[in-house]
Amino acid sequence: MGLSHAIDSKLVSQARTFEVIAWVATVILAVHLLILLKLLGLIGPAADAFSHGDWMGLRLAAEPVLLRLVEFLPVVIYLGGLMAAARIFGRVADGELFSKANSNGLAEVGSSLLWGAAASAVIVPWIQSWIDGEYGFSGIHLEVETWVIAVIGGAILVLGRMMVQAGRMQSELDQIL
Repeated sequence: MGLSHAIDSKLVSQARTFEVIAWVATVILAVHLLILLKLLGLIGPAADAFSHGDWMGLRLAAEPVLLRLVEFLPVVIYLGGLMAAARIFGRVADGELFSKANSNGLAEVGSSLLWGAAASAVIVPWIQSWIDGEYGFSGIHLEVETWVIAVIGGAILVLGRMMVQAGRMQSELDQIL
């Protein structure tokens, strides 16, 4: 009985620690995103061109704004996964282990990793090529890290969905018994 209590308290402690780390990472990533965007400096010329009816100037001024926004699409997607992970850690620390919310949260984390990797490898290069006026596809940007993130994201997504299914099966068994 003492061993079970030690494992539970260690799990709670780890969950609290990772919850704090996840929220700190979320804040740092959000601040980093805002600093790197530097949209205010980029938006000024676009606003001036718009106010003067200079449509060619607006297109030229808007291009860097759009490129910067598109560039950070994967970061925004990963940010959603970080927040979902932080919520899971908080629920686990509060004693909620195999809940539907945690199962769905795991699926959300996995989905964020998978979609973030896809955005980084395929979606961002495709949109950037259109903004640059190529109107086609400039290629896929696959790094080893992108593959790893995508595969781990897929595994976490499947694990979350498996937990939802296991919860349904447990409910059915409980009704039978």
